[in-house]
Amino acid sequence: MKIRDFIKKTRIETVEDISMQVEAWAYIIAKHYGISLLDVYSMPESLFRQSLNWAMAIGAEEGEEQKRSNQRAKSKGNETVNLDYSFLDKEDI
Repeated sequence: MKIRDFIKKTRIETVEDISMQVEAWAYIIAKHYGISLLDVYSMPESLFRQSLNWAMAIGAEEGEEQKRSNQRAKSKGNETVNLDYSFLDKEDI
């Protein structure tokens, strides 16, 4: 139950939350690379960080591809156009 409660949280509030976050990151790395948690916890910090960055970036890209695939399936073969509104996030506007 602790894990489910942690996953539902939107921010880290306690020292225990920090520990749970590190465990979640270790799980992401282990799952992505197909290695054991023991292997992940044995990594030097720099390798842990690099592995986490790659795993999360690729996971995000796979999520975006899944969204596009779902859109194609919903449109039943009709072409869909993704609109990019990221320019709104820039401060120059």
